Amino acid sequence: MKLRSLPLFLSALLVVGCSKAPTTTPPAGGTPAPAGGGHGALVSLGSMKVGDLTIAVAQEGAFEAGHEVGFDLTFEKDKMPATVRAWVGVEAGTGSVKKKFGKENETTMHGHVEVPKPLPEGSLLWVETESADGTAKASIAFRK
Repeated sequence: MKLRSLPLFLSALLVVGCSKAPTTTPPAGGTPAPAGGGHGALVSLGSMKVGDLTIAVAQEGAFEAGHEVGFDLTFEKDKMPATVRAWVGVEAGTGSVKKKFGKENETTMHGHVEVPKPLPEGSLLWVETESADGTAKASIAFRK
């Protein structure tokens, strides 16, 4: 490879997105399980109720202010909403960035959420769903 081609090659590597392979369901009780994509341990945060949906939430990797952290949201079969967005912070979203989650498989969505720096007091992971029935949101504690 010629030296002048090296920057182009390295730039192409940086463009590659999250190619996380589907993960297995994490064990109950917050016990780490191996993550399929190499982002870090997948830790169950429990389940939450968003509108009429029950969602199992797992955190992937280290949690650090000013960086992204991955989350898996697992829905009951045939209950996945059309759109899911999430953010870390306060309910109003002040100082946070909402991120849209992508479908991993028939029951799981995955997304990377920016952790605000500084992290506001009382911050939680907020999940907002959109479906034909409307919009709903709820929160759950994350793991530091």
